[in-house]
Amino acid sequence: MATICWLFSLVLLVIGPSTYLGSGCTLAFTATVNLRGDIRRKRNLFKTEYQKSIIYHEGARATLAIIRKIKKNDSNDNDSKQSEQGLISRFIAPQIDDRGLPFADALTTQIVGPSLQVFWLALNHAPSPTWLKPLMTSAVIFPSRGSLVAPTLIHGAGLASCWIAGALAAKAYEKEAFDISQNGGSYGEVLNRLFRAGAFAVGLLILFTQIDLFLEFGGRYVQLGDSEETDIRLMSAFAEIINDIVFEGWTISAMRLYLASQSKQ
Repeated sequence: MATICWLFSLVLLVIGPSTYLGSGCTLAFTATVNLRGDIRRKRNLFKTEYQKSIIYHEGARATLAIIRKIKKNDSNDNDSKQSEQGLISRFIAPQIDDRGLPFADALTTQIVGPSLQVFWLALNHAPSPTWLKPLMTSAVIFPSRGSLVAPTLIHGAGLASCWIAGALAAKAYEKEAFDISQNGGSYGEVLNRLFRAGAFAVGLLILFTQIDLFLEFGGRYVQLGDSEETDIRLMSAFAEIINDIVFEGWTISAMRLYLASQSKQ
């Protein structure tokens, strides 16, 4: 009986601690699993919130970029509208500081320039331009003396129109364009406005000459090499444009530079 009690006590000593140890390990394992689950859930939650914040910030950035682009386009549109209005206002509401200057330009380009060209061609026995023809060939109705005045004035009127349009486009009637006292005695701004106006006028002269040739040939485009007749006409038109540019440039430049030199006094 004593032996049985001793064996039973020995079994209790061996099994009891292992039972307690096993339950403790089980509890520790369960706590570890729960802790890992909590960490995983928190990590997933953090990842979800981080992705949401990234999406929000990216959306905000895209929205700001669109707003900036719209504002930039609006500013560009406003600038283009203002530039267009400024370009149109040069012709419909120009700034003319000297009211007599447009009339001086018109007289110079219509009368002085073409007249000097006619005199130079006559002195050098050069061929007459196609526009220098009497309006009436009958000596009874229109005498031969002075018969070239009318075509010269008509051609000069076209040249004057080209120059005045160029002067308006280049703001050549503002005080800085002819008064060097406004520029410290320098002719730089005067020459700048003069060249810009001349470039615009030359462009108009070439355009009108092309239109005139188009109408002269019955609405047909011609070029060099089509025929001998068209080649002669095109070469004469080219020579006439060169003569117009040279004589008009000399006369209007001389008048403008003289006017600028007088403003210094």
